[in-house]
Amino acid sequence: MRRNSSKRTGSAGRRVGFTLIELLVVIAVVVLLIAILLPALRKAKQVAQRVVCGNHLRQLAIAWNLYLDDNDERFYRTTNANLYYGGWRGSKDVAPRVLNNYLSLAADLASENDAKVFRCPADRGGMPGATLRQKVYQVIGTSYQTNIFLVGGALSFPLWYSPMTADTTALGDAINQRIVNLKRGNVHNASQLLLIGDYGWINQWKPTPFPDPEWKQIAEWHGRPDYHCMAFLDGHAKFLEIRKGFWVTGEYAVLPFADLYPVGRRIQGE
Repeated sequence: MRRNSSKRTGSAGRRVGFTLIELLVVIAVVVLLIAILLPALRKAKQVAQRVVCGNHLRQLAIAWNLYLDDNDERFYRTTNANLYYGGWRGSKDVAPRVLNNYLSLAADLASENDAKVFRCPADRGGMPGATLRQKVYQVIGTSYQTNIFLVGGALSFPLWYSPMTADTTALGDAINQRIVNLKRGNVHNASQLLLIGDYGWINQWKPTPFPDPEWKQIAEWHGRPDYHCMAFLDGHAKFLEIRKGFWVTGEYAVLPFADLYPVGRRIQGE
């Protein structure tokens, strides 16, 4: 009686299955496909996150304009208004948030799950004073920072540019004098004026060195150096390059007053 063969055979007596070489070829093909597809998938994910982020910023821009409608067109003014204008309490435990009311949210939110419109899906941290990769949304209650030259803040303008020169001092004095009574109707070109964007966008004017070069890189959430999702005062949003030290360009303006543009351009060496 013949022993059963340990190898499987087909109807014609041929062996069925993969040889080791065939298996290695299949694995190599799969690895190659993964290597090709991963960058494409990563890029698709980044684009999707930008779309969500831009949608959030458009909603926040609308909320800001509704706030202005109800407050004689005057921007919210308080210490760190650029950070604590809306969102949830965050680990800093700061409340109330005046913009929440214009997004059908309570002014004092204790849970991060209650203020998702303030969270960028690409938020990965990069906030000085916090753990490197601790999400900004978890620290201050929002992923987005409002233009400090509209809402003021804890710092006067001259501290936001280094080195100090006669031009920076003069520009700072001019802004500090005007910002107290700033109204929406006083600003120049709402379609060009930056209102709010990813937390890290303001890093382009901070003179204080980062504790580690990685801080700035981590704060550029969307995969391109110096690029951020931004919303303008007129309500439209855009993914654009924020140029280091540039107050006014063909695409955007940080300064709200047109007559100060020449000084701003002179400071940046145009």
